[in-house]
Amino acid sequence: MRRIVFIFFLLASLPGLNAQTPVGSWSDHLVYNSVRALCASSKDIFASTGSSLLVYNREYEELKKMSTINGLTETGISAINWSEEYNTLVIAYITTNIDLIKNNTITNLPDIARKYIPGKKEVNRIRIRGKYAYLACSFGIVVIDIAKNEVYDTWKPGSGSETTEVWDLAFGDGKIYAATGAGLYSADQANTGLAYFGNWKLLSDFPQPYGKYTSVVCSGSKLYANLSVTNAPGDYIYSYDGTPELFSYIPGIYNRTFEVSSDGFIITASSSVKQFNSGGSLVSSIDSSRWPDPDFSQAVESNGEIWIADRSSGLLRSLNSKITPFTLPGPLTNNAFHISSSDGKTIIAAGGTDVSWNNLWRPLQLSVFDENEWTGISSSSVSDGIRTLIDPDDRNHFFVATWGGGLLEYKNNELIHQYNYTNSPLQTIIPGRPYVRICGLAMDKKKNLWITQSEVTGSMKVLKPDGTWIVNPLTIDVQMIGDMIITSNGYKWIILPRGNGLFVFDDKGTPDVFTDDRYKKMLIEESDGDILSYVYSIAEDLEGNIWVGTDQGPLVYYNPEKVFTEKLNAFRIKIPRNDGSNTYDYMLQTEVITSIAIDGADRKWLGTEKAGAYLLSPDGTVQVKKYTEENSPILSNSIVSVAVDNKTGDVWFGTSKGVQSVRGDATEGLDEFTNVYAFPNPVRQEFSGNLTITGLVRDSRIKITDVSGNLVYETESSGGMASWDLKTYNGHRVATGVYLIFCASNDGTDSCVIKVLVIK
Repeated sequence: MRRIVFIFFLLASLPGLNAQTPVGSWSDHLVYNSVRALCASSKDIFASTGSSLLVYNREYEELKKMSTINGLTETGISAINWSEEYNTLVIAYITTNIDLIKNNTITNLPDIARKYIPGKKEVNRIRIRGKYAYLACSFGIVVIDIAKNEVYDTWKPGSGSETTEVWDLAFGDGKIYAATGAGLYSADQANTGLAYFGNWKLLSDFPQPYGKYTSVVCSGSKLYANLSVTNAPGDYIYSYDGTPELFSYIPGIYNRTFEVSSDGFIITASSSVKQFNSGGSLVSSIDSSRWPDPDFSQAVESNGEIWIADRSSGLLRSLNSKITPFTLPGPLTNNAFHISSSDGKTIIAAGGTDVSWNNLWRPLQLSVFDENEWTGISSSSVSDGIRTLIDPDDRNHFFVATWGGGLLEYKNNELIHQYNYTNSPLQTIIPGRPYVRICGLAMDKKKNLWITQSEVTGSMKVLKPDGTWIVNPLTIDVQMIGDMIITSNGYKWIILPRGNGLFVFDDKGTPDVFTDDRYKKMLIEESDGDILSYVYSIAEDLEGNIWVGTDQGPLVYYNPEKVFTEKLNAFRIKIPRNDGSNTYDYMLQTEVITSIAIDGADRKWLGTEKAGAYLLSPDGTVQVKKYTEENSPILSNSIVSVAVDNKTGDVWFGTSKGVQSVRGDATEGLDEFTNVYAFPNPVRQEFSGNLTITGLVRDSRIKITDVSGNLVYETESSGGMASWDLKTYNGHRVATGVYLIFCASNDGTDSCVIKVLVIK
């Protein structure tokens, strides 16, 4: 069945132009400085980053973007191409799902993705001819009728004894040519029986007739084909007009794409783009002498311009010997192992470990989002940054825990200290080697930074505000020590990964005195007697309760201050079935809870390993929202990290395919009304969302009246934010006019009034 989406705004506006995005609106935070494929229409250049699209409009010189947020079916784009005749962009995804975009409408064709095909199932290239899109696939050729929005046929060039992977296609002299992993094949375009392999002819006079041919193009009277030989120091290009001849071989050059140009063809290698005329003579060349450190993947000619997809620099235009890059701001990478967000600032750490807590050896990459701008911090000498902590009293000061490189301290995005085994009490697990592994970071009320270390003596270290260190002599008897939080009463709750439960530590507010310390190692015993050992996440809510994410859903400790004096049980969230059976289910009992974040209304945002993200009510009994790939723009159902910005209400999701955020409807409640305002203001007639009121005291009472004092609407804030759907109690949108918003604290000791203009 085809899925059709009507796009009211085909292209998303540039990020940062308007910080006051409506509640419920999504933003993608993907990489836009790496382009892997492109195609051109008469008006636009479409460039695939692999996870989304850059779109450059030549008429207005605008660079915009498309992602799942504004209609794309998926992330993970494998190939794109454009039909000028049918004004259609064809997108193939890694899953072999297909989108056709034309006239501001996206039509999804899931036929290939849903069909069982044994073995590898991928789309390598898309070629357009007439009303058909030809998909070169790992299992043959799929033909799509662009005019009818349907799969037309499937062709099988090859010997017939086994599936042959098709890498590229070309058309010329009434024939279609298929470059495959088992030779070059040709067939008459007029032949209606190309689903039968016997109607394809192997071009057996080519060198290595059963070799891997990866690119092919027809130009003038010749066919040009790229032969990739295993373990050879470069690719071979052959020309063919009845007899194959070696056209080019340069050691070290591996060609990526062949494209037809206005009077010839273009060959793109990672280090060069070469344009040839129809006779095969070189016309122009772009290489490292014109663009430093090239990593080209494809180039096309359009209206006399050469457009290049560069994997490290984004979209490039070559015109009159000048190369111009086009990119949009974003993070350094789509990898997101951990996200921290506070006071309008968000930091994404892109390092990581595997399930056994071994290094992934990703170079340090930190992406900092602040004041609607991105700053990238990277280093090749440090790897696997896995946690970050923003100083609650100074948003320009933050720390980074690395799984091997020790502790990094930054001020104004500049590294001011790197603490390791050579200059601090931090220890390496292998003497003389860079294995200073840190995971947990937490700051107490006295500005002491607490750190957890694994596989060394002294599991907890403390960096004091004056730069001196405290090493607690306690060694936790487990191999791995994970995240840590410091609760409102000063207790340190530490995750012990790999089935070892939790560790709770109380230093009595004297981190440099060890004789009064209390500690307890425990598995999670829930109220019904079950024992749970696998803990993945932990958070303290606004009421002081401890929420723990396990491999069997979330659990809660309601009296955590009694952890040292009583046997403390955790409680599952019970959901009555309301079917008369007097039975219940447990909230998300089959899900691994990878991350927990608390918003300003004390609601719980949960990330899961395979089931997307959830928003639960403050007590966890009501599922307020559920975001999955199937019902929302979220990139993946695999959520690695969730963070809530207490200032803006933005909820950040680090997924297996990249980072996104959604504007939440709750911010941190303030002690007094400060800079209370509503947005948008004025509310224009085309606006269809909710009016947002922010800057409020927690749990404020809100009453909205017209200028005559007639009550129109009332509500209570979620933390420091409230919203109004611009309707009266009878469900009709209010009339044009000025409306008064009366805000009062819950105890009535503080209040304020603001005005908003609504235009119907």
